[in-house]
Amino acid sequence: MRRLSLFSGVAALLLAAPLVAPASAGQINSAPTHQNAMSNAFAKRGSASGLSLNNNAVDQTNIRGGGGSSGFGQSNNAPTVSTALSTALSIGGDASATGVNTNSIIQGNLSGRKGGAQLNSAPTVQAAVGAAVAIDGNANALAANSNGLSQGNAR
Repeated sequence: MRRLSLFSGVAALLLAAPLVAPASAGQINSAPTHQNAMSNAFAKRGSASGLSLNNNAVDQTNIRGGGGSSGFGQSNNAPTVSTALSTALSIGGDASATGVNTNSIIQGNLSGRKGGAQLNSAPTVQAAVGAAVAIDGNANALAANSNGLSQGNAR
């Protein structure tokens, strides 16, 4: 009995799927997201406050009944890149800078058919920077990234 690794099996399916399935077969969702937020604050004899915020929410759900031919594919792709940069400078006051990225992705495939590939992909890159400088005052800086991801496949 010949054995194949899981990686080899998945790679073979990915390579063979375009050759076997017609172009109209399956359900495909794609939602690439690129976000950039930048804030700069300056104050002389007062307070400076800067906020950069990116929020991203993607819901990709495929539902297919059990009728028809086998080999039905469902694919979700949601690559996300978020950058938040905030700077604050205050002379004679307080400085506050906040950079925040939040990302929520839901991907689900429900198919009553046998033999179809179900694929979910959600690569995420996030960078958040907060920089605050206060001369004769208080300086506060916050940088935060949050990711929520749910992926599910059912037949």
